[in-house]
Amino acid sequence: MSSLSVDSSKKLICIGHTTLDTFLTIDNAEVYCDINKLDCKVCFGFGSKIPVKDVYYGVGGGAANVSVGARKLGINASIYTVLGSDTKGEDIKSSLKSHEVDIKKIEHDNNPTDQSVIVSYKHDRTIFTYSYPRKHSLTGLSSTNIFLSSVGDDVRTLYRDIKKIKKKYPYARLFFNPGSRELKNCRKEIAGILKYVDYLVANIEEGCQILNSSLKPDQIDIEDLMELLVEKGIKNVVLTAGKAGAYAKDSKKSYKVSAVKSEFVEKTGAGDAFASGFIASILYEHDIGAGLKWGALNSSAVITKIGAQNGLLSKTEIENRIKKI
Repeated sequence: MSSLSVDSSKKLICIGHTTLDTFLTIDNAEVYCDINKLDCKVCFGFGSKIPVKDVYYGVGGGAANVSVGARKLGINASIYTVLGSDTKGEDIKSSLKSHEVDIKKIEHDNNPTDQSVIVSYKHDRTIFTYSYPRKHSLTGLSSTNIFLSSVGDDVRTLYRDIKKIKKKYPYARLFFNPGSRELKNCRKEIAGILKYVDYLVANIEEGCQILNSSLKPDQIDIEDLMELLVEKGIKNVVLTAGKAGAYAKDSKKSYKVSAVKSEFVEKTGAGDAFASGFIASILYEHDIGAGLKWGALNSSAVITKIGAQNGLLSKTEIENRIKKI
């Protein structure tokens, strides 16, 4: 029997790449910024040996983080991802299984499992990623709700399969968060799937990238950005903007919620925590305004701990915190 209560009618499959993460905390570096402090770089001495203050290992990637977050919120969550046939892949499966995520649709190939190294310095981080091209193809998927995250450059077959699912099961909701590689190399495929998207759940930078690869957040009003994305065929647009809070728009009205103040330790996984909170709220049939609150609360909790999954809230915890705000 599951140790976490779960509503069997609330099903979600999370699709995307999964990584084994190594977090390094350092306190010896220099930061150089441009005059507006918008473009900053962390610099180390070339050839130097940098002491590491803390090391932590965890599982990451949008699909993994959202599946764990949704499962903790009582959603019947499963994951479709492709791992390598190595010990790191088995470690990831064991971790997901320990969080009671359904791992039956995990596949393996002959490449090494993806890895990331997150270097944290003065409350911000730089992420080094190591990934292999992987083939993704869905078969036998029924009318479940879908969270589609980053999978890399090879999206044509996967996006085709998801379009078929949406045509066959139009009431299965599609939540979409494209990754940086798709936004750079798969713009045609992204444009072709937008009209099937029920909820775009992304940060403001990603929202700009969907419209125009050279568009920056300071070049457009967020209301105008959301309106233009809705005109692309997306039914509901949800954008996070860091300390400025989160915004949403459907065909009728706009929504906004302020960022929730909390102790800040490390921000990896904040966007995925927001996504799992928002998605769970929608699957519990709350409105978009409530979804923004669930997302903001989950995001504010995950940044209080190192790792993308350690600070995730349960359904009871979020409902108790909702009462206070």
